[in-house]
Amino acid sequence: MAALPTITEIRKMSTEDIQAEVTSVRREAAETRLSVELSKEKNTSKMKNFRKHMARLLTVLQEKSQKEGIQKSQTKQKSAAPESSKKSLSKKTKASKIPAQS
Repeated sequence: MAALPTITEIRKMSTEDIQAEVTSVRREAAETRLSVELSKEKNTSKMKNFRKHMARLLTVLQEKSQKEGIQKSQTKQKSAAPESSKKSLSKKTKASKIPAQS
C-alpha cells in the first residue's frame, strides 16, 4: 500500500477524484477485512488506517458539497431578493384592506 495522501493533498483533489478514491479505498478495506478474518493478514492496523483515510476523504467531500451548496444558494438569494420584498408588501396591503369585524 502506498503512502496515504494528507488532508491538504485531498483538499486539492477534484470531487470526481475523491469519489474514485473512496471507491478504491472501500474495495481495499473489504479485501483487507476478509484477509484478516481468514487469518491471511496479520497486520490488523491496516483496517484502522483504511477507516481513517475513508473518514478524511468523506469529510473533504462533504465540505466541498456544502461549499458548492452555499455558493448556489447565495446566487439564488441575490436573484430572489427583489421578488421576496414584493411578495411581503402585497401581503401587507391585502391585510390592511380587510375591514375589522366588531
